[in-house]
Amino acid sequence: MLNFEAENIEELEQEARDRAIEVSVEVTTAVIKALESGADKVAIGVLTSLDMDLHVDKANYLEALETNLKRCELAEEYELCEKSIEWIEKLKNQ
Repeated sequence: MLNFEAENIEELEQEARDRAIEVSVEVTTAVIKALESGADKVAIGVLTSLDMDLHVDKANYLEALETNLKRCELAEEYELCEKSIEWIEKLKNQ
């Protein structure tokens, strides 16, 4: 799970951009684990200063995987990319 240090939403947006590859790998990993376990939503981060949890709902799993695939490739997380592509295809065919 990601821990964000931002003090407000604008700082969170900037921190997420600065840590984009790390965020994408974490989101993809978490969504795949959620899909494998049948979870309806998955927590991906915590913003302690604002007492906020960041999560992805099941309805957004496909979008999350598609959105983060390119950055996972850039991180050279090829096994993760393979799993992501498999799940993208499964979700599209449901």
